[in-house]
Amino acid sequence: MKYNLQGEEVLQNMAFNPTLSQEQAARTFAEYMGDDYPYSVFLLKGYAGTGKTTLLDAITRTMEDIGLNCELLATTGRAAKVLAQATGRTATTIHRKIYRATAASVEEGGAYKLASSSRPTLFIVDEASMISTSSSEITPFGTGNLLHDLLEYVWQSEGCRLILVGDTAQLPPVGSDISEALDAESLRAHYGMHVYEAELRDVVRQKAESGILEQATYLREVLEEYPEAVEGEPLPLHLNIGGQEDLKILPWEELTDTIDTAYRKYGKEHVLIITPSNKRALMHNQGVRSYIFDYEDEIVRRERLIVARNNYYYAQKRDRSDFIANGEIVELLHTYKHYHMYGLHFVDASIALPDREEELDVRLLLSGLADEQAQRTYEQRLELYNALATDYQAEAGSGIIDVRRAIRKDPFWGALEIKYGYAVTAHKAQGGQWPCVIVDMSFFGFMPHDRSMIRWL
Repeated sequence: MKYNLQGEEVLQNMAFNPTLSQEQAARTFAEYMGDDYPYSVFLLKGYAGTGKTTLLDAITRTMEDIGLNCELLATTGRAAKVLAQATGRTATTIHRKIYRATAASVEEGGAYKLASSSRPTLFIVDEASMISTSSSEITPFGTGNLLHDLLEYVWQSEGCRLILVGDTAQLPPVGSDISEALDAESLRAHYGMHVYEAELRDVVRQKAESGILEQATYLREVLEEYPEAVEGEPLPLHLNIGGQEDLKILPWEELTDTIDTAYRKYGKEHVLIITPSNKRALMHNQGVRSYIFDYEDEIVRRERLIVARNNYYYAQKRDRSDFIANGEIVELLHTYKHYHMYGLHFVDASIALPDREEELDVRLLLSGLADEQAQRTYEQRLELYNALATDYQAEAGSGIIDVRRAIRKDPFWGALEIKYGYAVTAHKAQGGQWPCVIVDMSFFGFMPHDRSMIRWL
């Protein structure tokens, strides 16, 4: 199905005078909507501050004018919340939209199937650079390839269209070298798609004086100047930090006082420390807890935590399709019964999920809070699995299938794996926004300034 649309119709719905790149993007979008090939996509790329949200607002208004439904999606609950706040519209996660629980998924911990789409809809997916094409763990959702499942969901109904929005200079999904969802060549090669793309490059006037955006633009220009540079190859890099109101260099000896002041000014939930490694994150988290909050217990009420591994147990238990994702921030409300079982420490607790404005009763796995690794290893998880299997096998009449089913429903196996959440790695922070961010640059002087480092910055 093709839609007769002119770029000027979109531009008329712009809240501000469009930039040149916004004008071109609007016209390219109109061309995309006029393509009757069912397997097509529009990629909207752009720097921070170039007006992607403003253009998307104009697009949604235009679609509503012609009677086409629009839905906003994002890869994580945090990104969906940011998108909703920026647009003033409802946004949800990809998982909640495209997957549906089956009876088996609720009763036995089985798979979530692809939902059925219905009326013609324009789906707009933000932070598309984070859409994965594979999973490092067994997932009950669809094929395990989120990009594939998203495209299949969109394509199953005639008249549906898709905009993938993001920034190719940001970090790709963990384990990937590129963000395939924003790579036109990959989409054409792997899915046979017609790909239309536009990139916003002009920083809008009201943000042009931002020191953060100035440096982000400079870093992007370095990447663009050396497109053939291989990983590990040093690139010329000369950051200009100093004199900007929103960006400054922080001497190490001032770190503790600065963090303390930031917590008092903005609130604990609005300050984040971003680190280059899990080891550094642990060091900062322990420092914040000891020297700023004076915490002595392993975990305290109102503790800020971060999910260390995707958790599907509570999605299945609640008959919901949005799992608790690796990197999601949670706040501890109350703790109840502690368990020292299978050589591990667990606690029943109530938590708040700020990105979803939701509270939930869960079992937390506290073992690993003080580990340097990102999450428990396969061998550690296998050890727990085997211990649970031994217990269930001891029950009369428990065969292999019964044991597997019982373990999938077991609250110890389904416990939420967590870390302290005051300092996190860049991958876990991606897709979110905080009024105050402190970046650990301790590695800057002794690591090569290659493409990976520049993308990290």
